[in-house]
Amino acid sequence: MESSSSSLKCSALGKLVLSSGLLHSSWSKISEIHKSPYSNQDSGLGIKIYREEKFTLVVFVAPPIFTSSSDSTLLPGKENENPFPFLCSENNPSFSLHTPAFKLFTSAYKSLTYLKSELLQTLESEKPVIITGASLGGSVASLYTLWLLDTIDPKLKRPLCITFGSPLIGDVSLQQILENSVRNSCFLHVVAAQTRIRMDFFKPFGTFLICFDSRCVCIEDPVAVTELLNGVHDSEQVDYGQVLRRLDQSMLSMADSRLIPEAVIKGMEERAEMKTLRFDMFKKLNDMKISMAYIEWYKKKCRDVKIGYYDRFKTQLAFPSKEFDIKIKNHKIELNRYWKSVVEEVEKKPQSDISILKRRFLFSGNNYRRMIEPLDIAEYYLEGRKEYRTSGRSRQYVMLEKWFGMEPIEKERRKNRDLSDLLTFDSCFWAEVEESLIVINQLNTTVGVRDDAREVLLTRKLVEFEEYVWEMIRKREVSPEIFLEKSSFMKWWKEYKKIKGFNSPPSYFTEFMNTGKYKSYGQSQ
Repeated sequence: MESSSSSLKCSALGKLVLSSGLLHSSWSKISEIHKSPYSNQDSGLGIKIYREEKFTLVVFVAPPIFTSSSDSTLLPGKENENPFPFLCSENNPSFSLHTPAFKLFTSAYKSLTYLKSELLQTLESEKPVIITGASLGGSVASLYTLWLLDTIDPKLKRPLCITFGSPLIGDVSLQQILENSVRNSCFLHVVAAQTRIRMDFFKPFGTFLICFDSRCVCIEDPVAVTELLNGVHDSEQVDYGQVLRRLDQSMLSMADSRLIPEAVIKGMEERAEMKTLRFDMFKKLNDMKISMAYIEWYKKKCRDVKIGYYDRFKTQLAFPSKEFDIKIKNHKIELNRYWKSVVEEVEKKPQSDISILKRRFLFSGNNYRRMIEPLDIAEYYLEGRKEYRTSGRSRQYVMLEKWFGMEPIEKERRKNRDLSDLLTFDSCFWAEVEESLIVINQLNTTVGVRDDAREVLLTRKLVEFEEYVWEMIRKREVSPEIFLEKSSFMKWWKEYKKIKGFNSPPSYFTEFMNTGKYKSYGQSQ
């Protein structure tokens, strides 16, 4: 049976690393430092740098593990309690690490910080960096690589971490975080098949080179790795020098799929297919732009007949009459399905990897939120529901707004810019309008009923909405279409003006509306 394309790629990667001599170089330096005094006696962690002609090799060596190999330390997302806060994701705000490896890492924190500065300079010189270690030393090497990766400029070549027979360092949360991160490709773990690694709590990540006598397979599928290596860690030390020499004699057998049970290969193929489908979502962005263009055209057509697209959509939902409006609803459903999937994928990634939404994706997602969420709001209130912002808002809108707000973008509108095509910054604006219309209706139903406290409370809500609207008008962050004669906002204003009365002290907003200045709002000057 043929192995999946993803497993063949991994086999090619393993063969490349083996033929390059990196595995032999790494193991020989590990053996060398094992025979010499540790460079960091205080922590028990040995660290040594070898500057070769073509690459720089950093070797970590640690003493044997004396505590239970299943001991774990939970790390929350708070930076002062976690050296790896950048790895936390929206879905996984905390994770657990292998306690012996974590304690060794923190005990040598000062030395590792100095080493980080030195290696960043090496990477800037474009010289490859290999970080390696065996057993517990390899586990610390993995932790250090994760820590180093956070400060590396994305334009630079990332380091490669090679471990030999090392205990796994993280729980299922860390595995899920790294499975969706570019960091996953920076790890190659060499394991002899006779070495059983404990996987009841700790889970694999990265690529595994699993060695069977003179043959080996290279796998990045964590489930398949678990199926092949699950068990109790053998106390017997493996001489990886001998393992590598045996591989040299039979390198052509390396991609032999017969080393992997057929059921494991089938599972790998199914998971690879699902992963491909997930990543196709990002390739579909251009298709989604077509749907967005269709709704932008709908928005302009509505404006031509003096009604905003929010109110037109709401009316047509109540009284569907044209195929044109039905197509708009279908485009809305398609866009919502797409962006919900994109956000779900991004939420699996480490917070420092959310840059995947930057530039094209982030701006497209923000335009989607501002364009489509008002249509969801129209549907929501047409069904008679209330409090959309707190009770009805979909998560993809919340997260897209949060991520866009994290960008250092100038949000003030230039005074001379035409705003006719502007999408209101706050995509929940129409929900606030609907809530204020509900308040007005509540006030009108209290006529003749003595309840001063309730009336004061409701009136205060209307004043707060007025202040909210005026702030957006002042910053030029609201679309001029809210002032179209048939809009829900103008309906609110007419009712609010009656309640406020002519004897109330004027405000910037009421003056703006009463003097008709709103009619020229958003026009180029």
